[in-house]
Amino acid sequence: MRRIVAIFVLMTIIMSTVAINASPLNLDSPAVVLMEESTGRVLYARNEHQRMYPASMSKMLTALVVMDNLRLDDVVIVGGEIRNMPAGFATGLHVEGEAITVRMLLKVLIIRSSNEAGRVLALEVIRQREGRRNIPYDDATKRAFSVLLMEKARGLGATNSNFNNPYGLHSEGHFSTAYDMALITRAFMQNDFLAEVAGMRVFEGDGLEGRFHADGQGRFYSLVNTNLMLPGAAHGHPYIIGARTGFTTPAGHCFAAAAYNNGLGLVSVVMGGNDPERWQDTRRLIDFGFHNFSFREFGDYGEVITTVQIENPRLGDPETLEIFSHTMVTMLLSHAEYAELNSVITFDPLLVVEGEDETTLRAPIQDGEIVGTVSWFTGDTPLVEFSIVAGRVVYERTFDSDMDYYIAMFLNNIFTRRALPYWFGFLGTTFGVFCLVVAIKIHRNARDFNRYKPEKRRRSRYDNR
Repeated sequence: MRRIVAIFVLMTIIMSTVAINASPLNLDSPAVVLMEESTGRVLYARNEHQRMYPASMSKMLTALVVMDNLRLDDVVIVGGEIRNMPAGFATGLHVEGEAITVRMLLKVLIIRSSNEAGRVLALEVIRQREGRRNIPYDDATKRAFSVLLMEKARGLGATNSNFNNPYGLHSEGHFSTAYDMALITRAFMQNDFLAEVAGMRVFEGDGLEGRFHADGQGRFYSLVNTNLMLPGAAHGHPYIIGARTGFTTPAGHCFAAAAYNNGLGLVSVVMGGNDPERWQDTRRLIDFGFHNFSFREFGDYGEVITTVQIENPRLGDPETLEIFSHTMVTMLLSHAEYAELNSVITFDPLLVVEGEDETTLRAPIQDGEIVGTVSWFTGDTPLVEFSIVAGRVVYERTFDSDMDYYIAMFLNNIFTRRALPYWFGFLGTTFGVFCLVVAIKIHRNARDFNRYKPEKRRRSRYDNR
């Protein structure tokens, strides 16, 4: 739980961090962004807020809306909505009357980038939301689904985008930005099912997944992912785990990628470029992120932050106090930022006694009491601040505590080996006093005897007669 809290703490500071200038990577694509997945921090960007056409990368947003409205086991009967696809957009992967699960439709949509699957899914969402099966796929349906797309996009923070169809058909009113697409990709990859599907390089399976449906039959699908950067593909990268391609002539070659390595998740988006340069640009971005950034942990709960002196502690207690971290913070830093990392400790002024050389705290202090804060900086830039606490109870020295100390010292040491010299001294003194008392008594007794002894009678001259 503390890790989760720490990540949200970082969200307040990371968005103000300036992305590293894009020129060193020599990228071909006119609009690019590299984002850390868990925090949303932009690590690298160029023209990230410029309006561009997203093409089939739009299907990631469609998939998110479908996941919000349909169940994966729902069965859909493909109808006339797959007819009359715009020129160049038909994939021929579906036939009218076939029965197919939502799970399989999403696989065809994401892996093979089926435009017809986008139409079928969009229509099914509107039919289920309105509770009517006879709704056709027309402009009204497209507008209704576009409302859902925009609500989802706004909820993800993608505020500079507009989506008016479910699969990326080119339109002046269908646009986004590299930054917005990174936010959408981030949410897409945080969905376990969608991330799993996006990471499938190839897939084969029945449209009904081995089930029977009275209204239609399933078809067998053999799919090859259009993402050529998955491990084992033509431009494979070992850390790429998924996401989505896109292409129309106005949009150019686009690619949103997700990668993971050693605890660090990255999302990259390139838009408006060429092929194969989009794969090369993505590789440069991903490698740049992994080579230059990592998570660092600070203030592990219970970690000793520093040790301070205590003024006038109770007799017998330590004169120093260990100060512990109250929170653990996980921070995403570049190697350069980490090299400049420093911290400043600030204690509660009510507890501080300023000494000549060091800060001293005054008693009493309770165990676990917040005694100040530690602030972390990279160079002069503040990053985060959290509380520090006392590691034990600190008692103040008083007359009563002194008496308790001496009594305890006596009772605790009276029968120990260390007390033998005192015992001998005590016994010697006692014996000496005893001898003195006896001597005085004898002397007094002798004196009293002599005082009351009868006088010797004097003899007369008649006594010898």
